[in-house]
Amino acid sequence: MRRLTLTAVVAVLTTTCAAGTSAQAETPRGTEASPSPRALAATWASPPHATATAQALSETRAKARIEAQYCANRDAYQVTACKRPPRLPRAPFTRQLSWVLLQLSGDAATVTAAEVTRHFSPALLAAPNTSAPELVGALKSTLDRYGRMRFQGFSYPPRAHQAMAIVEARDGFRAQVPISVNRRTNLINSLEVSKASPVIVPRGRYSGWFNVGGRRLFLRCTGQGSPTVVFENGLTTDWYRLQNQLASTTRVCSYDPARQNGPASRSDSATAPRTGNDRVRDLARLLAAADVPGPYVLAGHSNGGLFSLMYASRHPRQVAGLVLIDGVHPGYHRRTFEALKHLIPPEQWPAARKQFCAVPSLQLDWEQMNICRAEAQARAQLAARPLEPLPLAVISHGLAEGPPGPVRRISERVWSRLQRELAALVPGAHHVIAQRSGHDIPRSQPRLVLREIRNVVRAVRHGRATL
Repeated sequence: MRRLTLTAVVAVLTTTCAAGTSAQAETPRGTEASPSPRALAATWASPPHATATAQALSETRAKARIEAQYCANRDAYQVTACKRPPRLPRAPFTRQLSWVLLQLSGDAATVTAAEVTRHFSPALLAAPNTSAPELVGALKSTLDRYGRMRFQGFSYPPRAHQAMAIVEARDGFRAQVPISVNRRTNLINSLEVSKASPVIVPRGRYSGWFNVGGRRLFLRCTGQGSPTVVFENGLTTDWYRLQNQLASTTRVCSYDPARQNGPASRSDSATAPRTGNDRVRDLARLLAAADVPGPYVLAGHSNGGLFSLMYASRHPRQVAGLVLIDGVHPGYHRRTFEALKHLIPPEQWPAARKQFCAVPSLQLDWEQMNICRAEAQARAQLAARPLEPLPLAVISHGLAEGPPGPVRRISERVWSRLQRELAALVPGAHHVIAQRSGHDIPRSQPRLVLREIRNVVRAVRHGRATL
């Protein structure tokens, strides 16, 4: 068999796994004129003699959260009164966001690589597909595609070093601009422009920001009834539509894990790298802080399936059912490596094993999940306390992803075997194949996901431990 390169084999294990959004405001937006991005930039530009003052202010703001209120007339959060035009707060990210807004308002037509270099962190410029010339091209193509856009406010109350601005084009198209700056240099280390998601408007006693060990995590719960379905993120981070549809059946909650999704997250950050124990501990504290009624049916996608298994094992009295949506098996990386290692020379095995389990850079994965350690934690947890009998649905993808060849063929075979093992964790589980989906089943076949969750909810309500 032809030997493959180390990089080709390792690439099969490189995945991007990243909570739901909340209710859209029904009040129509007003028609007040927005201040121009250039006026915003001028308002917050620090004069040369104010450097020390600005630095002190920046350090003070970095320790505090920025107050903002939801304004239905713009369907956005503002740091000013809703009747006034939106403005930027005094914060470490302000200078860079002002510059980005200038580009989106028209300056991108003449932006240069040298100018981009002055605003972006060296680490981001060195990452794949984000060199200065590539960023210039991205800014220009964004302007060409959407036209000039103006600042409307924020998708959530901004934090000192992260925010998600909302901009609007003349035709009413709205985009979101999640931005993050380095805490030491205040240079941009994350930036994106994409179609705006629904703005978060927490409603009800179980929704909003809750204190978890000195940090605030965002939780959105809708519907009512028991059991409570709790979504756990993986590749899928936006459960908005599924949650809205499921809310007529029972209470449903989704949340933003710390760090995941970078500046698009509504939750406070945390130290990295992260592990499965971190995820399980945070979710348990969040549900307790919000006093969300149990029992819970955990529905986890991808890595979220792994964390759901850990939670169910650690808190068996809280969890009444599980739905694993193409969930990661606790032995995934270890056993996939063993199945693939014959494709590369034996002398490369140590380097390959290390690369398989390397914690990704901030530019590749904001959460910086140590997935191999998380899998080891899950194996230890399940060995110490196997799952108790409960309704379990396992949904596995039916379409292979990645370039054809031995790597895909072998990895798909291993994945299928591991999915069958997940379905065998408890008696009477239901295993279904999403025939028209790759890994992102919630997006490709949402009705199938809804059906399986409802089946588990129904089983819990009838006191059954099997499906």
